[in-house]
Order: sequence, then structure tokens, then C-alpha cells
Amino acid sequence: MADSLQAAARNRQADTGRDRSAAFRAATVHSRRVRRLRSLIIAGCALAGVGLLVRAFYDPFSNLPGNMSLANATLNGTRVTMEQPKLNGYRRDGRPYNVRASSGVQDIRQPNIIELSDMEARFETTSRSVVRVAARRGVYDSGKDSLHMMDDIRVVNAQSFDIRMSDADVDFKNGNITSREPVSVVMASATISAKALTVIDSGERIVFEGDVRSLFHPSADGEPAGETKP
Repeated sequence: MADSLQAAARNRQADTGRDRSAAFRAATVHSRRVRRLRSLIIAGCALAGVGLLVRAFYDPFSNLPGNMSLANATLNGTRVTMEQPKLNGYRRDGRPYNVRASSGVQDIRQPNIIELSDMEARFETTSRSVVRVAARRGVYDSGKDSLHMMDDIRVVNAQSFDIRMSDADVDFKNGNITSREPVSVVMASATISAKALTVIDSGERIVFEGDVRSLFHPSADGEPAGETKP
């Protein structure tokens, strides 16, 4: 009887040892599998990152706005220099606008931003007249469809006005132009200066703000000019 009990105990110990060995082997296999998966995930992320960088550097033109065309382009580091870039689009009411520049620069790390030099934009008004906007420098944001202009800005409607300013923002979708710097507006019958203005709907309405002064031009019958201010 004692021999039988001892044999049974030895069998249980053997079974327990085999179970432990099997569990250890399973845990080892699982750990190896987890390490392989972790390595594959890390390698995949690294390859994806490298792929994005390679595409950015070797195919930088994939980041250009879809409504842009250009004559030629060169890549220097992360900056793409474009010759004679052109942008065409439509406002919310369907009327077209276009922007042209002698050159443009885009950093591939900020694909929505394009720095323009010697630029000109054109809008069409409801009366089918054309408003021309020119500046020495501008920064176009394709995400917002807007343009920040700087240096020697002119906004001209040959039938209505000639506006001079040094800093302004253009909202292409609405056709609005806003400046918070001193401005001068020459019209057929008067010259108006102010500290700020907003051109609404491509010149359909102009709102002056801050120290507004006007100088009326002599009429055809020889009446003297007059100056007014608030």
C-alpha cells in the first residue's frame, strides 16, 4: 500500500514538472512573438517616416495647391523656389480670381504657406469690372485661401478708385481686403486718407476707419477744392 502511494506521488510530481516545462516553453514562445511584433511595428513606423521624408524631398511638388501652376521649380534644402507661379480659383458666388507672381517660395514643412514676390491678384466685381491688387511681397495660405500683402500695395479699379497702403489681408472667398495701416484712396472727385479701411466685395463698398480726411477735387466748372475731416 505504501509503495502504491509513493508511486502515485512520484507520478504527480512528474506531471507537475511536465506542466511547468510546457508552461515555460509556451511563455518563452509568446515572449519571442511579442518581441518580434514590437520590432516589426517599430521598423514599420521608421520606414513610413523615412518614406514621407523621401517623398517630401524628392517629390516636393505633391504639396503644391491643386489650383497652382508654375513655369519651373528648384529645391534647396526644405525650400522649393518656383518661377512665375499662378493661382486660379473661384469665390463663393462663382466669380473667378487669379494670382500671379514673379517667384514663390514654399517650405515643404509648411506646405500651405507660399511666399510670393512681385505679385498681382485680380478680382471680378458684380458689375463685371476688374479690381487689380499688386504688392512687392505676399504670403499665400492655401488652407485659409487668404493672402497677406506687404510693401507698396495698390488696389485699383480703373472705373472707381486707386488705393495705396503698406500692409493688407485678402480673403479670396469673399473678395474682402482689410488694412490696419494708414491708407490713401484716390477717386475721380476726391482723395481720402484714413488709418484703416476694409474693401468689401471687391470694391462694391469701402469702409474707412480712424482719422478720416477727404480732399475734394475741383469740378469741371472751376469750383475750388474743399477739405473735410471729422
